[in-house]
Amino acid sequence: MTDASGLGLAVIGAGPVGLAFALTLRGLGVDSRVRLLDARTDPDAARADPRVLALSEGSRQMLEAIGAWPARFVTPIRHIHVSQHAGGLAGFPRVHLDAREAGLPALGYTVRYGALLGALEDATRMAALEIMRGRAMRARAVADGVRLESGGEAGPIEETQETFDLAVLAEGGAFHDQAPRPLRRDYGQTALVGQVRCEGLPRTTAIERFTSEGPVALLPSGTDHALVWCMPPARAQAVRLLGDSAQRTALQAVLPAIAGRVQAIALHGDYPLGLNAGWRALEGRIVRLGNAAQTMHPVAGQGLNLGLRDAVELARALASVTRQQGHARADLDAALRSYARRRVPDRIGMLGLTDLLAQGFAIDLPGFNALRAGALGVLAACPPLRHALQRHMVFGFRG
Repeated sequence: MTDASGLGLAVIGAGPVGLAFALTLRGLGVDSRVRLLDARTDPDAARADPRVLALSEGSRQMLEAIGAWPARFVTPIRHIHVSQHAGGLAGFPRVHLDAREAGLPALGYTVRYGALLGALEDATRMAALEIMRGRAMRARAVADGVRLESGGEAGPIEETQETFDLAVLAEGGAFHDQAPRPLRRDYGQTALVGQVRCEGLPRTTAIERFTSEGPVALLPSGTDHALVWCMPPARAQAVRLLGDSAQRTALQAVLPAIAGRVQAIALHGDYPLGLNAGWRALEGRIVRLGNAAQTMHPVAGQGLNLGLRDAVELARALASVTRQQGHARADLDAALRSYARRRVPDRIGMLGLTDLLAQGFAIDLPGFNALRAGALGVLAACPPLRHALQRHMVFGFRG
């Protein structure tokens, strides 16, 4: 399987998940040759990407461990207000998630995609600089096996398998661009994304509001809040055509009182929403990470966090192989199968939770408003249940 130069790994997709995987390998001292393949032709454009990502406290710990936490560009989320918009029951009961109650510095963080990508790319370059300057023998050992190639095609996956011990697919794309997988559901929703300024809404408070059309989320982002507003495609098109004042009025109508007054709104884009995942993320010597393995609804902002956990756990599995003396193909195959089994609870747990939230709160039938209100009421009145949910959202479902 391997020679003196270690495991040969092809990582297809040098976005946040692919780079985090490669850096975690280096941090664990995995004996490997890593070739990062990415189709981007304009790295500067990627760094300017304004999309806002939600990262959990667990992801912060992972990124900090590999020297890629963009501390100067993140906004902490210390409080999350959860409620539903439904007639006379609007806003009641409501659930308040608090970082201090959970014993965490923050429940999550927001960061621009470009800032996170830049931090990961800078961390990779820093390792290479340490080699050149001769400051760290360990850095020389763990970083000189990484090669990043941009602006080209990876080629057929069969060729990659012939050349490398393992192919890691970390570039999945958006739901509407993906080939169908066994677990697929079109939610019939479009997410309008942008920025909102609300008078009176605390800078570290996030809003998760469930409506019959789809969830609405306001996430702290600098001095404003990032907006993810989900609704049927026809409705989304109509909202985009509204004037600024009418857009503010439409958004104000579905937000809870704690959000305050909507002063400004700027919509940047829209994305079709759906679930698209495979039962297995492992096929022989091909491993899928992040959106290449599972694409889910953005409710609760779990997609990237799940992908980062995929990446770190795979790196740990490979580290266990290379620590063995005289490791062989059978050792790698066994480690990959073990990795895939361990990831099942987290993958299925998050897919199930986001699917339940996306569908359950959109059902507009008699009695469902009261049923959902009852579920929120139990969550609000039961601290142990609330704490368990918070831990799952921060650190994932652990098997």
